[in-house]
Amino acid sequence: MSNCLVSLSEQAFFTIATSALEAYRVDHSADLDGTGIKLETFGYLWGHLSSTSMNETVYRISQANVSTAAHRTGDSVTARDDAYTLKNTFVESFFPELRFLGDFHSHPYSQERDAVRTELDLERNEFYRFSTADMRSAKAQQDACKDYRVGLVITVFEREEQVARSNKYLDDQSCIRFQYDNMTIWIKAYVWAGDDYRRKADKMVTLICPPAGFSLQV
Repeated sequence: MSNCLVSLSEQAFFTIATSALEAYRVDHSADLDGTGIKLETFGYLWGHLSSTSMNETVYRISQANVSTAAHRTGDSVTARDDAYTLKNTFVESFFPELRFLGDFHSHPYSQERDAVRTELDLERNEFYRFSTADMRSAKAQQDACKDYRVGLVITVFEREEQVARSNKYLDDQSCIRFQYDNMTIWIKAYVWAGDDYRRKADKMVTLICPPAGFSLQV
């Protein structure tokens, strides 16, 4: 059994999924001097920290918010500390019941640009997971004294023709896979906990997302 749960509210799922799809599907080349269409996106997570009767730690992500100040390309996204400070101060003033939990970003993949042939090819190459750079970014936020606990990455891959695949948990239950239109979407959760910010193993993390059909099994 997992010892920590990451739960996405409807609002958080809506914001994370639609921002990743917009960055992926909508042509942003006019704003980027023609440098690309499919972009990464980035945002912050707020919510609550609690525990269950089974002593599982619950990270309830109530609110997700896109950072419009982040510098986005097709291969990376860079956050700005002043954007975090502004939004976290706003939350502390108007939503004091919420706490900062972490952030999310997206990975856009396609057949033509990345030579990813299928969804299973993407999974075999583990492109739906944090990259080395993503891990460094999480460590940098922890070193900057942010109360960084949860990192989410949402990966999008599209084919010309839709291929039906059932909803599925990956990496034990720390990653969910589902489909929308011709796109396959993965959301993977990472958790850091304790005074030394030790990262939890995949088998210790369960991602719950009822709007996508992934509820806690009891």
